[in-house]
Amino acid sequence: MEDLRWIRIFTPYHIPKYLVEQVRDRDFTVDEFYKYQEINCLINKGDDRTLNPFSHLYVLVNSDNIPKGFLWFCIDPLTKDIIIQTYSVDKDYWNGHAVEKLATHMKEIRKKGNLNKIYWITRYPKHSMRHGFKRSENILMEYDYKDEELHNAEYDSLEMNENINKREYCKI
Repeated sequence: MEDLRWIRIFTPYHIPKYLVEQVRDRDFTVDEFYKYQEINCLINKGDDRTLNPFSHLYVLVNSDNIPKGFLWFCIDPLTKDIIIQTYSVDKDYWNGHAVEKLATHMKEIRKKGNLNKIYWITRYPKHSMRHGFKRSENILMEYDYKDEELHNAEYDSLEMNENINKREYCKI
């Protein structure tokens, strides 16, 4: 990991496809990722195009400038918080130092940009906690329309059980 360095990019096509494909539990296709990032990396400023200050895309390159990882994060302009969206590293470099490399980079960006917190949604918090991240007091809530029928059935069942418990309580 020591030989890798970060480079901010203005198009996602510098990211090898396999790095996007290996992102676990993603809710987007690889093609959707490239299409979105191509639109989102740059913004129009008058007649010019400039890097989007609120959406950052980086590659992690080796000494031959070959990408071995990538990072996408956003900055909330109101709270001045960083939200890490996606981080992917070549399996040959995932040796326990990949999160350290990310944490160091993000802390530098936070400091330079005079930003506040860094949020990272992960299914593997132990990796992050070793490098200064902690479990947030905020709870991530999720609504998935595909689960609505299941949720309604569970809620109705729960409500019915509560009503039964109330009737039983009233009987005593």
